[in-house]
Amino acid sequence: MKAVILGLAVLLVAPACFAESAFDGKWTGVFNRPAPAGDQAVTIAVTTDDMGRVSGVMTLAGVTGEVPIEWGYVKDDLIVYKITTNGPGGVAMPFVYLGKLNNGAIDFGRRPEDLKVGLLVRGSAHR
Repeated sequence: MKAVILGLAVLLVAPACFAESAFDGKWTGVFNRPAPAGDQAVTIAVTTDDMGRVSGVMTLAGVTGEVPIEWGYVKDDLIVYKITTNGPGGVAMPFVYLGKLNNGAIDFGRRPEDLKVGLLVRGSAHR
């Protein structure tokens, strides 16, 4: 009897361990950069694993090709991840993104990883 109860418990809990997070999927949005840069359109494809780790890619207006998400995590209604793009002269520019689910959208803040440069830029993305 104990084995049957244990087996049933495992069957009921196992799907929850592999369920997608609310962030999984494709998102499109805009980051509101100050002048003269102007707004930047983005597409974000997010996948999470059962540990809450984030993987995926971004496409950003003005950046050639897909940019991979290097690391990231989700916890409840929050997501944080890092990407690195090539800036002027091919210099690597790492950025950290922090987002919060809000009525079916993600409200974002992003800034360069080096806190001594750049500004916090806000944006949002929708499915």
